[in-house]
Amino acid sequence: MASNLGNQYAPPKSAVADVGEEGSQLASRIARLAAVTLDGLLGFIAFAPAYATNFDQIAQAANRNPWSVWVGLARTGGWFYFGALVAVIVLIVDLMLLARNGQTIGKKLLGIKVVRVDGSPVTLFRVFFLRYVCNTFLSLIPLLGSLYGLVDCLMIFGEKRRTIHDYIADTIVIKA
Repeated sequence: MASNLGNQYAPPKSAVADVGEEGSQLASRIARLAAVTLDGLLGFIAFAPAYATNFDQIAQAANRNPWSVWVGLARTGGWFYFGALVAVIVLIVDLMLLARNGQTIGKKLLGIKVVRVDGSPVTLFRVFFLRYVCNTFLSLIPLLGSLYGLVDCLMIFGEKRRTIHDYIADTIVIKA
């Protein structure tokens, strides 16, 4: 603690560091990549039977119009509804985990979580809407969305290991 020799009435000064400034507490880049990969695989695996039963038609539809993939999946009938049910269950579990401790299923398995920059817990609104929904809408912008997605991913290699959606939501990812 530094003292003010010239002014005895000045408040004391001290160095304060945010949680994110200490490199040992931030989640590793590999852990973040593995967590998002696991979360993505959960969504894909739910629809894998629907893809497998109607792959040729879905692939042809995707060449014509990317949105028609969903129509092709819906034509698989029960497998599509099974995948949709699993996806809704995963979403509900993720929302409960995010509200409770800032984790998705992938983040929980890898022992990392999302917190505010000052180390306080995140709210469900902040973590779900600002980190995920806002990020999804930005990535849907034609042409610019792909560039945004690439830049967002590459920002993890910065010194603070924060992506664009981390800056938007004022969050960091730390070891749980």
